[in-house]
Amino acid sequence: MRASVVVSTLLSTVLLAATPANANTQGTINLSLNVTNACVINGANTVQTNAGVLGSIAFPDQAGIFGDVDGELVGPQGALSVLCSPGLSPVLTIGAGQQDGSTRRNLRANGRDVAYRLFSDAQRTSEIAIGGVINLAPSASATSVPIFARVNSGGQVLPAGTYTDTVTVTLSW
Repeated sequence: MRASVVVSTLLSTVLLAATPANANTQGTINLSLNVTNACVINGANTVQTNAGVLGSIAFPDQAGIFGDVDGELVGPQGALSVLCSPGLSPVLTIGAGQQDGSTRRNLRANGRDVAYRLFSDAQRTSEIAIGGVINLAPSASATSVPIFARVNSGGQVLPAGTYTDTVTVTLSW
């Protein structure tokens, strides 16, 4: 009997010694992310198909007849702001307004129009035609795009009212 206890103990010891006490193995996890070029307007944190209202140009109140009156686009961050993936050369197209004729921009109230013009410079010498583009240089930071406006009653006395227009802006890259 003694021999079987010794053999049994020896066998247990040999079996335990043959199995490593601490074993490990390693593997990997593959990750990937495909990033495409993108641009955003006015600090948005995602690309939008419709960026909504980008800002407004509110001319100061005027009497019925007036000379040149200037305004400037004011948005959530002041001027319009565009941020694109590095290396992109974005293009802003300043389209037609809802009240525009084929060659002139109009504000309208009560069926009456008054022409206005948009410009890319504060001196109002570089007019942005209907469908005109503003080419932006590649930049790693947001680019400020000021847009200026000028209205003039053209010597006509306008009826009182709130004259409005809405212009479509398209960002392409």
